[in-house]
Amino acid sequence: MDRKNRSVQAGAAGLIWAVLCAPALFGAQAGGDLVRNAKAIEKAVVDSAARIVPAYVFIGGGSGVLIGPDGLMLTNDHVAGEKKRWTVRVGTQDYQADLLGTDRHGDIAVLKLRNAQGLAYVEFADSDALVVGQQVIAVGNPFATAGADGDPTLTLGIISALHRFMDGYSDSIQTDAPINPGNSGGPLLTLDGKLAGINGRIATRFGAKANTGIGMAIPANQIKRFLPHFEQAKGGHVYHGILRGLVGDPEEADGIQNGAEVKEVVIGSPAEKAGFKVGDRITHVGDQSLLNYNRFLGVLGTYPAGAELDLTVRRGTETVKLKTTLEAFRPGDFGLWNKQQPFNQPFEVEKIFPNLAAAKAGLKPGDRFLSIEGNPVPNIVALIQWMQERTRRRGGPMLAGDTLTVKVARKENGAEQEVEAEVTLTCAYDTPPRPQGQGPNQGGRRRR
Repeated sequence: MDRKNRSVQAGAAGLIWAVLCAPALFGAQAGGDLVRNAKAIEKAVVDSAARIVPAYVFIGGGSGVLIGPDGLMLTNDHVAGEKKRWTVRVGTQDYQADLLGTDRHGDIAVLKLRNAQGLAYVEFADSDALVVGQQVIAVGNPFATAGADGDPTLTLGIISALHRFMDGYSDSIQTDAPINPGNSGGPLLTLDGKLAGINGRIATRFGAKANTGIGMAIPANQIKRFLPHFEQAKGGHVYHGILRGLVGDPEEADGIQNGAEVKEVVIGSPAEKAGFKVGDRITHVGDQSLLNYNRFLGVLGTYPAGAELDLTVRRGTETVKLKTTLEAFRPGDFGLWNKQQPFNQPFEVEKIFPNLAAAKAGLKPGDRFLSIEGNPVPNIVALIQWMQERTRRRGGPMLAGDTLTVKVARKENGAEQEVEAEVTLTCAYDTPPRPQGQGPNQGGRRRR
């Protein structure tokens, strides 16, 4: 037996250990059934492994998986989104792979292997059909255990929860299948070897980046919606859709869980133009039912920019059908790095990047922010609070293309003067990230 099958059978055989004492506890008949069931699961895992492992891709310090015989592959943005070309390994063979597109917000990247044909690949599962308690397999290279020429690691677990909302992971699959650094970008699969999602995040405690039994995967159906956009991105960014102008209560403070309640509709916004009114309860996006506003935001996060959505709204005793087209979520940014200092200190410009918002508006290094849109921002905390309140009032975040009036204090020739500038925000994804270890920045690449 080769090394791969030995390791897979060793892991799956752990299922049998849990039922060895079953005859004593439940009687011989029940114990025999449990052993047979465990062996059936073991066989399913071993059979799936034979199909899964050849489709696994080693990339950088993470993982990937092939979804087409011509070398189309998936991984995480935080694994592969920073480079246009990669050397990857499939089995024992190296390939050059080109980045087709990357989704910074949703943490997915799609690449294409060069000169690839007839490769093993995995098919997509219907992630909307997954159920809590269903067994799944995670495949990856935790802590680089495979070395330069080894096979990936397979771990077995269950789906612990569905529809988890964690930042860009707005509709994620939670699993207890052991996932560690190195698993990022690797597949989460059903027992029949189909792709349920792409693993990308783990919950950690006390700064320990290791498995805690809580891993998150981006669902397959979300990825499928974005695939045409990735294939046309020419190595650039793919954007999520957003509906601005609705103000709701993600916590549903009134305790009513029968739809997403609309508290406010911003005049002139896309939401108003779509026909939303205060007091509406959004009960469905397409055929997906909604309990609350948080779930509404989670479902929206699974659609790309330009998606046309059918929404069902309960308005009093009536049921109303609305349609809307999602605009692109291109988060607005000043295109600068601010000086790293305590949050109770002023927001001071450290570095300006050419052709981005601050540079075009004439801001300079050393400028100290005094106000935005006439609102005083004496320190970093005040600036953050202003941005949060504006997002709440406008029913959505600031996007690239939004214009702000900014007043700064600038020292020139030994004297300080106030300068006002109109800043048209550029996309945060275009702001270069700070080198790791240099602290947070305003805009740019999110924490990996």
